[in-house]
Amino acid sequence: MWVATYSVEADSFRAERPRPWSLGPMPPTLRSPAAGALIRAFDLHPDGQRFAVLGAPEELTAAKRDHVVLIQNFFDELRRIAPAGNPR
Repeated sequence: MWVATYSVEADSFRAERPRPWSLGPMPPTLRSPAAGALIRAFDLHPDGQRFAVLGAPEELTAAKRDHVVLIQNFFDELRRIAPAGNPR
């Protein structure tokens, strides 16, 4: 996952160069050891300004990684699964 600082002035949007947000792997889903069910490895805070991410277990960090997962419309998906004003 990458992050970029940005600014908005009038009708202009300016993003700085993206940089890694985390050096460790962050899988989109993890299998729950207790239930064996797939769970999302991230969630959005109700204020929409922060989110939590679970790190990958050690057995995944040593595994060969030969594919890329692209998430389009990331914040739309987060709003869908955690709408504002819906406390958990």
